Amino acid sequence: MPERRIEQISLQQLFTIKKGNSKYTKKYCHFHKGEYEVYTGTTIGKFASIDTYEYSEPHLTYTTDGVYAGTVEIIKDSKYNIGGHRAVLIPIDDSLDINYFKHTLRAVFKKKVKEGSVPSLTWSNIKTTLVPVPVDANGNYDLLEQQRIADQYKRVEAKKEILRAKYHELRESYITIAEDDRNYMEVPLNQLFDFKRGGNCTRAFCNQHKGEYPVWSANTIKPLAYVDFYDYDGRYISLSRNGIAGKITILEGRFSINEDRFLLVPKVDNVHYDYIRYVLEPVLRAKKKGRSGHNGENEFTKLSFTILNNTKIMMPVLDNGEYDIEAQKEYAQKYGKAYEIKREICLILESIISTEVIVG
Repeated sequence: MPERRIEQISLQQLFTIKKGNSKYTKKYCHFHKGEYEVYTGTTIGKFASIDTYEYSEPHLTYTTDGVYAGTVEIIKDSKYNIGGHRAVLIPIDDSLDINYFKHTLRAVFKKKVKEGSVPSLTWSNIKTTLVPVPVDANGNYDLLEQQRIADQYKRVEAKKEILRAKYHELRESYITIAEDDRNYMEVPLNQLFDFKRGGNCTRAFCNQHKGEYPVWSANTIKPLAYVDFYDYDGRYISLSRNGIAGKITILEGRFSINEDRFLLVPKVDNVHYDYIRYVLEPVLRAKKKGRSGHNGENEFTKLSFTILNNTKIMMPVLDNGEYDIEAQKEYAQKYGKAYEIKREICLILESIISTEVIVG
């Protein structure tokens, strides 16, 4: 078997760079609509298609700036264009396999991205970076070995894709705990809560009334802004009306909400908020309308106010017909433990999927 070894070679000895064409703006593409796709910095969704093309062969490319800076992809369309925020790496030697470098450069580029308000990866900062390349006994690039390694990477990626699909399926799933032999009643949501809509608190309005009290909008992670007034003081169940519609958040303290959020104000005392959250959110998420996405990524869905009036949930009840608060607490604890197990499994899958495998 002929001797094979790995040499560290700089990127500028392996590739020449060709920057994407910055003329392909949204405006330009609008006036030149056609069938040939324009690939730019984004790696999610489609940017535009125009009536001309610049490339007709597969090319190794990477995103130069923005959220996806350093992302390496091979574009294999028969005819296409490269826009701004993306660059093409053209092999200097015919014995360099772009499939091998697609995998090899991903980990390298990820480490080289310059963080900041706009993350970036410039050729001047990476051109001297050393990259492992298989060579034969004569010191020539070993194309067959590159192809063998690339094929191994391909098999690893296929297994990761299966895991990724299972991960998203698990993240987006809801847990259902079977009812026991207690008494249950299907109850309209409007018998349990009054529904409150948020006010018209825009960013501009909030900037004129800066203060210490949060204004919650569609975002379930952080407030839209902080203002010098509040509309509610206490603990409430709230849900997003737009964005990731139907997602429930329990809000506490003094706060306000804007028109992208609903608030549920209890009409009765014996309702357990965590129980309501666990059983209600899957029902509401099933009623959402609009553009969905994995785990809320790139999602924009809506939930109308009238849907709340038509929503029912199962409530455990006592023999006298009152809502069983102790049963709700017990179920909430079971749901909490089940979702914690789910979260731990998801973290393990995330770790496996994000691990960079080095194939040799």
